[in-house]
Amino acid sequence: MSQTRDPRPQPRSLRQRKNHLPHDVVLNILTRLPVKSVLRFRCVCKPWDSSITSPNFISTHLNNTNNDDDQDQTFLIQTCIQYNTRKIPIISKVLCCDRTFDWLFEYPTPSVFDLNMSRMVGSCNGLVCLVRHGNRSTTSDSIYLWNPSIRKFKRLPDSCLSQHFSNGQDDWVSTGFACQSKTNDYKVVKLWSTPVVAEVYTLSSDSWRRAEISLKSNVVVSYIDIPDPHFVSGALHWLAYHTESEREREFLNRMMILSFDVDNEEFGEMALPDGDKLHQRSLSVFKGNLAFITYGCPEYDDDIMPDSQCFIWVMREYGVHESWNKLFSIRFENVDISFYGCTEHGELLLDKKVKEESEDGEIKIHYCNEFTILSNDTAIVLLDPKTLHEKDLIILRYVTDIVTTFKESLVLLD
Repeated sequence: MSQTRDPRPQPRSLRQRKNHLPHDVVLNILTRLPVKSVLRFRCVCKPWDSSITSPNFISTHLNNTNNDDDQDQTFLIQTCIQYNTRKIPIISKVLCCDRTFDWLFEYPTPSVFDLNMSRMVGSCNGLVCLVRHGNRSTTSDSIYLWNPSIRKFKRLPDSCLSQHFSNGQDDWVSTGFACQSKTNDYKVVKLWSTPVVAEVYTLSSDSWRRAEISLKSNVVVSYIDIPDPHFVSGALHWLAYHTESEREREFLNRMMILSFDVDNEEFGEMALPDGDKLHQRSLSVFKGNLAFITYGCPEYDDDIMPDSQCFIWVMREYGVHESWNKLFSIRFENVDISFYGCTEHGELLLDKKVKEESEDGEIKIHYCNEFTILSNDTAIVLLDPKTLHEKDLIILRYVTDIVTTFKESLVLLD
């Protein structure tokens, strides 16, 4: 009678090979994971760490993140709280919250930033541009690129023009931050003085260069009205005043949109939409399009206590003046509003302050300084301009700046 023998156990190395995934398959899986998970896998082995920190992996991971329609936009919020006593120090934080503002967490910030002297000016592909204004007698102004997801930052070299302006921050009027999609490069634009001059920093070359603001004949950009530009359609945009010659200094009714094309590094100009304007004006990005938002009380209104209004204009076809379309006209009763920005779904972030009329007929507005505790007479709300439904964002009680285009990435990891 024959006896059947059990097959010999296979060597452990052979069993591992059968269960082994090809390296390119592993990398494909890793490029689709959240940043925190990817960082943990760097510890598995040296080949994985080398691959994860490679420019190709970082770029692929970024593209997968940007193309993920299921991943909602999050918000970076800079807060600053100061109490009415010197015994309690100023509390400054950078928070991140989801699009519904139902949860938030804090990003640790490097101490060199000194958030009490700094502010966020923009975000692209997970990189945040942060400007720190120093004390001219002891420390100089500085600009940082910071990726809070991987806790890495880079201080930019001093710009060329900073050596030519003796007043430092008094002449430095604006900073813009943008990404160049074709090359995955990043640029910082600084605008100086009056009339305005510009210089551009490129991350790949780690250097600054002077950029000419060359508009139509005899047009000079004389003043930047809204210092924080908005990046949309491959360009940065500022609200600015212009004159027809260097000698002219009359700004009335000469407001325009100053643009900077990130790819060809050229400045341009666009006219504002035709129509009524309110006292406060701002640029924004509304569902991927350039938007002009004007709010407050009507100009030349002689009413004792007029209601605040908000008009939202959207440029349907970029660069075409005739495509400006007035989408919404909203009236707010008995409140004064400030505008923070728009979400990717088209909601408005507003700060509402209650108006009151004193016995002598004077209007009083319960303003909330960004360094004080908010009262019950002010609220930051999320407003749907279609339905006018409001959500009181109770968690945002102390807001200094909101960056509305933040998504986590591995940029700066290499």
